[in-house]
Amino acid sequence: MANSFSKLTPDSKFVVINSDANSVIDDNVLNNLYLPIIGRDALSLYRLLWTFSVNDHNQLVAHNHYELQSMLDTGIDKISDQRRILEAVNLLGTFATKDPADSLVYAVQKPLSARDFLKTDILAVMLLGKVGDNTYKQIVSRLVVPIPDLGELQNVSASLLDVFDVPSNLIKNIPATVNETKGTLNNGTTNVNNQKLIPKNNDFDFNLTLEMLENSYVEDASVKAAHDLILSEHLLYGIDEVEMVKLIQKATNLSNNQLDQRRLKLIISQQFEMRQPEQNPAKESSSESAQRPTVSFDTATEELISISKSTAPALFLQQLKDQKHGLVTSGEQRILQELVNLRTFPNEVINILVYHILVDEQHSTLNKNLISTIADDWSQKNVRDANDAIMALRNRGKQRAKKATRRYPNKRINVKETLPDWAKQPQKPQGSQSKQGLSAEQKKLLEQQLNKLKKQK
Repeated sequence: MANSFSKLTPDSKFVVINSDANSVIDDNVLNNLYLPIIGRDALSLYRLLWTFSVNDHNQLVAHNHYELQSMLDTGIDKISDQRRILEAVNLLGTFATKDPADSLVYAVQKPLSARDFLKTDILAVMLLGKVGDNTYKQIVSRLVVPIPDLGELQNVSASLLDVFDVPSNLIKNIPATVNETKGTLNNGTTNVNNQKLIPKNNDFDFNLTLEMLENSYVEDASVKAAHDLILSEHLLYGIDEVEMVKLIQKATNLSNNQLDQRRLKLIISQQFEMRQPEQNPAKESSSESAQRPTVSFDTATEELISISKSTAPALFLQQLKDQKHGLVTSGEQRILQELVNLRTFPNEVINILVYHILVDEQHSTLNKNLISTIADDWSQKNVRDANDAIMALRNRGKQRAKKATRRYPNKRINVKETLPDWAKQPQKPQGSQSKQGLSAEQKKLLEQQLNKLKKQK
């Protein structure tokens, strides 16, 4: 969505349209499949927008976002966050209008059927990661009723033309009324394409994987059929081609040499629970690069940035926990998984955020609410790399200091920031202060932390 529309206000206008307004949504699908992924608040927003669409009947009835706020008893920022979640899973399409300006069109989408959802690999993998193997199996058993094996059958059903007498000239020359209706249906531009849920092949060579399996016992066709699943697993866990070949061989049924996609999901989920993909940062255009100010950091901070760029978030978190003699909890695993799955930030930004929470803020575990708050702020500020993240932390410290000053205008107080020295705005050298803006003791402490990280890489 365009940046100009990313910041909502209570007065922001919108209309709701729905090409399936006369349909009934499947609550079993929403509650069992979508709810674990999108959460209760996003589902409440979806249901409310669906109700609006049914009542408005595509008549472009104008609403403002305060209406949503009051009915859902939530803030405008929360509504913006939940809307993005609905957009991500194709339950909602958001479009900006040119006239009137600053108005939005919300196109409510019908949820996928249970079978289509479970056949969409990226959604199925996310659901499995949320609920675990046992609950996933229970959900499938509730929603998918298998057809019993009836043996060999012959279809003796009557065809359409066996029963109804349709003049052949009407089939050859379709009436204008029918063609007009088809044109109206085909001209809809607000349907969100479910193809965006299929991951793109950025750095994974699927053909190389097929070549490595060429002389193995694995049936080639079964691997090609799992193309989308394999790419999804690569994106979620950072599995390269060589490793993927080994996993495919483990997941192959030796009785028929067919790759078992469900078994592949389970093996990867168990073996790579905390593995995350190395993300290639998006290349900036020369104009964007020229517009970004050049910022110089002290040596220790540059070293932290370098480590954050070369280390996967899961390993980075594990190393920090090892230094603190702690354990990575299942809750932290889920938080990190969700953050990576959002695809909002590259690994280096996630690592700086993790470092800030555990080292600078001195929390013993990752705090979901704090991470969500900072991540949302960084997303709005378009933080793209570790340098941006550190600058955002510096600005956050400034804002805290200003708020504290306004709160106690008539008192002399010392504002103690929780930011580390590497994230504070550098000061001009004074007296014996080092050129890097760190005292010898502070620099030594930070370098010790970085050396521990390097040794564990």
